[in-house]
This record gives sequence, structure tokens and C-alpha cells, in this order.
Amino acid sequence: MSIRYTFGICAMLLVGFSSCIRPPTGGSAREWRPFYEDGRWERDTTAWIGGGTESRHTADGLLVADTSTQKDSGHMYMLNWHADPAKGAAIEACVRVVSCSAPYGVSMMAADGIHEESLTIYPNRLQLENAKLSVDFDAAGGFHTYRLVIKGVDVRLFVDGKLMVDASGKFTSPALSTPPRNQCGFGCGSSAATGEAIWQWVKFQSDLPARVMPARPEIPGLAVNIGETIELIPGATYVSMFKFRDGRLVVGGKHSSDGGKTWTNGPGLGVGAFEFTDGEIISPGFNTHLVSNGVFEVPLARSTNGGRTFQNEQARLNIPEATGGTGDDGKRYEGPPVDHAVIQLRDGSLLMAMYGYFKTDTVLCPAFPPEWKLYKYRNWVMRSTDRGRTWNYLATVAYDPEVGAESFCEADLLTLPGGDILCFMRTGGNPPKYTTPLYMNVSKDDGKTWSKPVPIADRGVWPNACRMESGVLALTYGRPDNWLAFSLDDGKTWAGHLCFYEGPTSSYNTIEEIAPGKLFVVYDRRSLNADGKLSSGIVGTYVTVQRQK
Repeated sequence: MSIRYTFGICAMLLVGFSSCIRPPTGGSAREWRPFYEDGRWERDTTAWIGGGTESRHTADGLLVADTSTQKDSGHMYMLNWHADPAKGAAIEACVRVVSCSAPYGVSMMAADGIHEESLTIYPNRLQLENAKLSVDFDAAGGFHTYRLVIKGVDVRLFVDGKLMVDASGKFTSPALSTPPRNQCGFGCGSSAATGEAIWQWVKFQSDLPARVMPARPEIPGLAVNIGETIELIPGATYVSMFKFRDGRLVVGGKHSSDGGKTWTNGPGLGVGAFEFTDGEIISPGFNTHLVSNGVFEVPLARSTNGGRTFQNEQARLNIPEATGGTGDDGKRYEGPPVDHAVIQLRDGSLLMAMYGYFKTDTVLCPAFPPEWKLYKYRNWVMRSTDRGRTWNYLATVAYDPEVGAESFCEADLLTLPGGDILCFMRTGGNPPKYTTPLYMNVSKDDGKTWSKPVPIADRGVWPNACRMESGVLALTYGRPDNWLAFSLDDGKTWAGHLCFYEGPTSSYNTIEEIAPGKLFVVYDRRSLNADGKLSSGIVGTYVTVQRQK
């Protein structure tokens, strides 16, 4: 069975040269821009790299080879390029084909979110797969420049600057994937085919906005310095950090008792772990399971020995109006997810954030296909008086289908010394079209009622906040990139909004103060190297924050 274009994530920037005739490049969204060249990548490039494939940087360019026909083999590089069907877009590559056994074995593709086309480059012919047009050509005899141009329902193929195939009116095959992809790509794109080629350079022309690294802002009253970044878990994607009351840190299965200088192996904790003053720890899971109408269960890990070992339980959640639904992966779930925040109230009970749907929440989220029936989210809090064994619905924190792309979700909770609770919430997260503000609201009565949410940043998935010993509030958020903001007045105003990591990442971060004035932020990052191989891992960055008079 052929598997076409199923990808992981990665990226970098790029410049370079080639012996092929190249289009001029510039900085605007409509000019030709580099995708790959001289070992460097457009920073938002993604990759599907399957078994039985290889890539490496050579003197002639990037060699990409797929010698396997096993399921999930393939080696394809893709870029979400935000093509406008009305304006059109183009991808151009200088490539020499070594071999190609079947469709997509050596290919270039272009999709605009509505339609898509793939060019297969055989040693002796060129084939537009969806338009079903083929032309003889000696592609193995040397490097040639191939350009796919799409606009409306038209697609054209140029070779070395000359029109080779005019498929006007034949750019009509639906874009694949869900939601329909808006991408360009190159490489070996089918597990059922084998292929090998050397790609000297690849460029594109579309409406992808040019990215500019924001200037580091001045923060009145604070001196902020982004310090060293250390690698924590190579090859991993994001996992949350948890800080014990005695200062120990946990990131996945890694523990540190010296502020991240050294790490040892140990049990991991979930995203919303909480430690009582007597040292008992609870860690709820994410996915809930339906027990009966309005009653759900979620896995809960409990430790009574300071996190050295954990016992597994099932916590009961009573949410009379809640229901299951579709997640942003298109899958159906029995119940609403538990979020990444558990805090203690003034009476000793616990408050936990959740999001999902109530039975009356049926406004579709525009970022996903309508047939998924993925609705705009509601954010609410649950209360437990028995150390997390049973949770009861307390109050809706925020729900407004007119706000953001998703309404409110992925909440973090932060308790202030006077008892006020701040709640930070995502409202979007699919840039650039659905990059929507990060919101915050406040409860002054232990979560029973909440103020109207207000935007505090221009983006923000998975917000995470902490209060420093100095009284400064620190907040991480992102997508695109990873950001920090600070408040010197208990959340009334926020300043900074500085980018501490620009690059491919989930933009899911955790932040903790590990020493007075010293923050540690944990996140994942990804990149492609000169050989076209993926590199990923979880890292931590130190940030110093000092009040100034």
C-alpha cells in the first residue's frame, strides 16, 4: 500500500548557490524564496523520513534516496506555503534523477488547500500524476530546472525555462490530507516506489509571509537576560516540567536536584501534577473515559513517598453537562480532556482545569473540516475535597464562540498570595490564519465566578505561568515560536513579550523559578541538518530576571 506524504516536523533558514539557472530571490512574499539550498532549509520545512531511505549533503546537492517498498518508507520534504488559489504559486527545483520506479518515487508537489498536483520525474519521462499527462524527457542526463506553476484550476510545467506541459483546466484533483494541505514539497513521496535524485536547490513563490525576528523589547522595571540552553532529552517531543516543593525538577523521566546541572533517571509526572504540604503527589492523566451520562474517569497516579514510586488509580469526574467529541486530530474521544493545571484553594481543596464540550456547545471551529464536528471549546474548573479521588464541576471559566478560532482551552491556573486565581487560556493555534490572542481572567472567590477574559498577548498555545520570589509573574506562550511576558502588578498589565526561541517547536513550554531571580523554561525544538536528517529534543533555557529601581 502506498503511503503518500505523512510527516514529522522540522526546519531552518537558507541561502546558497547552484549551477542551474535560478530565479532571482528577494524578501517579499511573492518573490522567489529558497526552500533548500547548500545544506540549509527554509525554517518551517517539515519532513517525512521513513525506514529504508537516506539523505546526505554532497558536492552536487542533497542526495535523497528511497530503496524500500515497505509500508511507511518514503523521504519527502514539505513546506506549508500559504498559497492563494486566486494568485497562484510555484515551486522550482534543479535536480538530476538517478532512478525512479513508480509514481511519486522522485517527485515535486504543489497544493493550494483546494487542489494539488504531483510531478514524477522518471529518468526518461515526466508525468503529472493527477492531470494524467506524460512527456518524454532525458532527466537522468544532467541537472535540469523543473517548475510547477499553479493558479485557479490551471497547472503548467516548465523545464529549463520552457513550457513543457500546459495542463490548463486540469488542476482539479482535491488536495489530500485533513484538513486539505496547502503545501509544496520534493523528494521520494511514496512507500510503494523507489527513487533516487540529487537536488541542487529548491525554491518557491507563494504568499508565505517573510519572517522577521522581533527586536528584544525593553521591559520597564526589569532586567531580563536569556542564558544558556541545555539539552535534556534528545529525540523527544514536549513533556512538562514539575518542581517539587524542595526544589527538585522532573522533566519526563529525568530528575535534577541541582537546578538542572545534572540529571538522573526516575519516574515521570503528568502535565498537571500537584504536591501537598505533606509530600503526597497526585498526577492526573489527560484523556477521560465515559462511565455514564455526565460521569467520567481519568487515570491518576499517586505517590506517598516524595515521587520515588507511584500507584495508579482512577479518579471520578462528575460533569453533568459534559460530553465527548472530536479532538484536533480528527479522532473521537469519550470525554473532555484534563488540562495542565491543578492548584490548592484557601480551604485546602483542589481546583483543576478542563476543557471540551457541553451538550449545548455546537458552534463549529473554522480551523478544521466541518464534517469532523469539532466545536468551539469551553473551559471550566473542577473541585476535589478528597485529594483528587473525586472531582465535581464547579464553574465555567470562559465560553464565547465569538472569541478566537477555538473559543477557550488549554488553561493554566496561577494562585496569588491574596487568594486571587489567574487563568490563562488559548483561543487558537494554527498560524497564520488562526493565530489568535492569549486571554486571561480572574477569580476572587476560589473559582466560583470569573471575570470577563481579556487578551494579553497576540498568540498563545499551552500558556504556563509562575510567580517569582520577587513578586514578578512570568508567563510562557507561543506558536509561532516561544515567548516570555512579565507582570509587575499581579497580572493587571503585561510587558516584555520577547521571543526566547525562534524555530520549529510545538510552542508548549513549562516555566519555574529554580533560584531567586533565575527561571528555567523547558520546551521542544526541531531542525533539519545539512544532510536533510531530523534532529529533535527537549531542552531547557535559563533566564535571569531582576527588578530594577
